[in-house]
Amino acid sequence: MNCRLRLFDKDSISDFEVKKGTNLLEFIRENTDGIIAPCGGHGICGKCKVEVRGEGHVTSCLYNISKDIEVIMPGEQSMKILSTQYEYTKQYWLNPGRTAGLTAMPFGMAVDIGTTTLVFYIINLLSSSVVEVLSKINPQSVYGADVISRISYGVENPDGVKNLQKILVDTINNVIMEYSERNDIPAEHFVKLAITGNPTMLHQLMGIDAISIAHAPFIPAFTDTKVFPARDLGINIHEQGEIVLPPSLSAYVGADIIAGLASIDRERTGKNFLFIDIGTNGEMVLLTPGKILSCATAAGPAFEGANISSGMGAIQGAISKYSYDSYDVIGGLEPIGICGSGLIDIVAEMLNRGVVNSNGNIKADIEIYKNGAKTVSVTQKDIREIQLAKSAIAAGIKRLMAMAGIGLDELENVLLAGGFGNYIDIENAIRIGLLPDVSVEKYIQVGNTAGTGASLALKSEGFVEDMEKLIKEIEYIELSTDEEFTMEFAMNMFF
Repeated sequence: MNCRLRLFDKDSISDFEVKKGTNLLEFIRENTDGIIAPCGGHGICGKCKVEVRGEGHVTSCLYNISKDIEVIMPGEQSMKILSTQYEYTKQYWLNPGRTAGLTAMPFGMAVDIGTTTLVFYIINLLSSSVVEVLSKINPQSVYGADVISRISYGVENPDGVKNLQKILVDTINNVIMEYSERNDIPAEHFVKLAITGNPTMLHQLMGIDAISIAHAPFIPAFTDTKVFPARDLGINIHEQGEIVLPPSLSAYVGADIIAGLASIDRERTGKNFLFIDIGTNGEMVLLTPGKILSCATAAGPAFEGANISSGMGAIQGAISKYSYDSYDVIGGLEPIGICGSGLIDIVAEMLNRGVVNSNGNIKADIEIYKNGAKTVSVTQKDIREIQLAKSAIAAGIKRLMAMAGIGLDELENVLLAGGFGNYIDIENAIRIGLLPDVSVEKYIQVGNTAGTGASLALKSEGFVEDMEKLIKEIEYIELSTDEEFTMEFAMNMFF
């Protein structure tokens, strides 16, 4: 019996008849230019992921074709980042702990709760393989694009904190239920969850008011590692299943950053390197032989499309890359807006052409695309939002460098983590003053390290211990009380 397979690869769409039971990775190897599989297709690394429409991202070497499907291959940049992420990830022996013995076929789920996006990694705890990866827009976004808006909602509404918690718990339960039903695996086979996120997201997951994070002296209700029964949160897995929350460092350097940084194999990064995760907040860590310094800056949601006139997230219809004579649109559709990476390209191009001056001034709105009444453009206010965001990041980096006594010439690598860091044009980011002006070859895009760290926390109790050791090595710098940061912020407003 044969199944029909429609393959979306680069700019082409091809239809195939495939024998039922065919391994998806083997099919891809035979019919495309290939895909990365660093572990050789043994289900260990989880990097041969492709999207199966309606199912999410699956690990192709573990997926046998049993029905008609549509497969969307990753782009070249995605493949490059997946390969780099694997190369720079520290390796651990599988040691998930006691819950792996609760069932003959134990599964776990690593969750990265981002302010904008939730990412779910479903992992077989017998083989250590990542069997599926799913992502969803954080449904809390209806209450604000940034953490302060959501904290305010929780404070100002009687059931606000409880509602924010319910949204996250329901989303996690729905992902487990959908996967279980689709693969005929009882939810009771899920025995463990490891969940990362910034401190606000983790407070809201726990149903704890995060108001102390929003006001000086910015002290979260908790920062320690937490291990507790899943039933305490109403997560519908095995009745003896557990949840692990990795430790946070401060109100704005959270478990996502600690887990991500701990996942990096530091023997491959040089002695002096920067680790940067740019989102609604910009978190950064500078590692040197003598000290590890960290800070966080409130970049605002501009790089995620919020507060921008034609801004949108990195979803279908968004201009994601731009140059004078061409642009790329996610999904190959007609443009309907601009995501953060596209916005950086546009500003850099306009600076190069003299349309935007060093003060950030423009004479008129910059029209990027027009079709009838539909116009995608960049306004003066948009430029100001970008200036504020990029200045916050750049100033934070410069303060860490100054406090460590490290010059740009001494930086050996700059690691860019997170979804935004994956896809920006590094030269353009340097051009607008967002990133340090060092050789592009020193930049390494390491993917969603928060998700990698959550996966390692799920699979290895030793990794959790290493995170707790790392926390003790890091000195946190509170920039809100640093006068030099205020001066740097003002100076870096210029292009």
